Amino acid sequence: MKVEKLCNFYASKYHLGLILLEYFNLKKIKKYKTITFIQDELEKEIELIKKHYCNIDAIKDIDFKTTENIYDKEICSEKNIIFIVEGNLDYIKKANEYILDSVENSSNIKIINCHNFARQKNFMSDIINKNDKILYTTGEKVID
Repeated sequence: MKVEKLCNFYASKYHLGLILLEYFNLKKIKKYKTITFIQDELEKEIELIKKHYCNIDAIKDIDFKTTENIYDKEICSEKNIIFIVEGNLDYIKKANEYILDSVENSSNIKIINCHNFARQKNFMSDIINKNDKILYTTGEKVID
């Protein structure tokens, strides 16, 4: 299994929606299935973004509703999967453990862990050190 971990820090849920829209637009990731683990529902913000942007095809099939129970989320057996994980530190940790336990060994996965800046600012360096890249609005940056 090939795992690439990205972290993201967002100022608001609308900001997170814009970051994800730009990421999926820039990457043109069609060969990847996208699965979400969302603690704080993003659906309203995504709908607002869709009203203001013409090119929303990149995120149209992604479920931004709250994932009530991490362990009830079905993980498909696709070869290439992107996981978007949003929530507090405990939620993100549990979701990552579930993902790594559930994905097939032949899969290539990207896990994008999204952190609210205001809630996690005291833990930013620890979070960054546990990831391969940081996701910004302008794209990915490898962590040195």
